[in-house]
Amino acid sequence: ISKNKIAFLSALVKDNSSQPLRPPLPEIVRRVLSRCCLSYLSTVDMESNSSHLSLMRFTYLPEEETIVMSTNVKTKKFEMLEKQSGVALLVHDFAEERAKGGEDGSAPPLTGEYSITLNGTCSVVKDVVLAEKYRDAHLKNNPDYPQFIVGKDIAMLRVDVVSARICNINDKVVKWNVASGTS
Repeated sequence: ISKNKIAFLSALVKDNSSQPLRPPLPEIVRRVLSRCCLSYLSTVDMESNSSHLSLMRFTYLPEEETIVMSTNVKTKKFEMLEKQSGVALLVHDFAEERAKGGEDGSAPPLTGEYSITLNGTCSVVKDVVLAEKYRDAHLKNNPDYPQFIVGKDIAMLRVDVVSARICNINDKVVKWNVASGTS
């Protein structure tokens, strides 16, 4: 292993937490996830050999490099996630969507330039303390949608990204995966 790779991996290890060790997501992915809140979640219905698509509000937690969302436990989506954790998320930085940024509006507007497909694993957050931490962050990020975030039948979900396909407006595709950290 080269000295540069050792330095890179050493910089990733900040503490002995239970978070998985992984390279950081590409900058454009982090930027789009930080500024958007809608995605399409694709799950697999193994019994009928088909897929299921849901429009989802999400919250990106940069400090954990994870995505959280919520769902009612009485849905097809929840049933499928209990059986199979592999998911795909499609996120697009619609220029019409309001940019998230500082209170002073200092964030540059979204450009509508990128569509990003993220593949990963989605788990139902069973730890009550962690679920409430995620719920609080998700509600803060989506204050107009408490009906989808708070309630006795609402479960918190955590998506850990393992690969990405980043496509720009000119149809240039860049691939990233957690194993290599590069395209």
